[in-house]
Amino acid sequence: MKNFIIAFIVFSIWFFLGSRYYFCHIKKLCETSPQETVVRDTLPEPLRKNYDTEAFSGFIIRKESDSVSLSGPGEKLEKGIFDFLNREQAQELLITGYYRPEEKDSLGLRRAANLKDHLVAYGINPDRIDITAAEDYYNYDSRGYFFGGITLKYRDIPDARKAIIEKGITNKILYSRFGSEQFVPDNTLVGYTEELRNYLQRYPEKKAVITGHTDNIGTAAANEWVGMQRARNVMHYLVGEGIPREKLEALSRGPHDPIESNATPEGRRKNRRIEIKVN
Repeated sequence: MKNFIIAFIVFSIWFFLGSRYYFCHIKKLCETSPQETVVRDTLPEPLRKNYDTEAFSGFIIRKESDSVSLSGPGEKLEKGIFDFLNREQAQELLITGYYRPEEKDSLGLRRAANLKDHLVAYGINPDRIDITAAEDYYNYDSRGYFFGGITLKYRDIPDARKAIIEKGITNKILYSRFGSEQFVPDNTLVGYTEELRNYLQRYPEKKAVITGHTDNIGTAAANEWVGMQRARNVMHYLVGEGIPREKLEALSRGPHDPIESNATPEGRRKNRRIEIKVN
């Protein structure tokens, strides 16, 4: 009997430890309440969902200068605005540049304009960025810098500006990398595609004509062919992004309609373009 009791105790301990190992370490059923994982959104609060934005503290302005800098990576700021405006076609961005009482309002306006230029270079439609200036009280540090001086705000597009934006959509010039062997849509085309698709949904009776233009280097026939290939590349991209094929037409004018002189590299660069007109 004594040996049976000892054996039973040993078996019970073995069974308990073995069961605990199986359920806790193999099946993971004995873990305590897991720690909550906190994921912080690195995009500033003003640029997520809140239309009535607060000041983004990442901007830096300088005394007696219209320059605007970012204290952190600008890519997240640019991409956040780019993605938001693509999603929210009824919204635009208002940039306010601030100036001190002894400074001129034009300084605040130039600061806002510089930031706008930076965002436009990223590929954001300039027609959907408005700028203004406002007087404020703040102090530059000993080096002449102030952390702030710019606010960003999303807002519904005012009626007075809707006509400007629609005109830009219906008369668009694109300078994507049309000279490269492989067609690569840039941010300007990506953003415009969203606007054009939204516009054609609101005006289903309208269609878009995509015309390829070139410089005058080479024969007219060769340039007409190149212009058509570039126009078709854009058309195929638009179709791939959900715009109905029957809403689009591709044409080429080759070198016949220059907008600048072909005598200079810059003029030739501007002539190599895609024009999209909606009627």
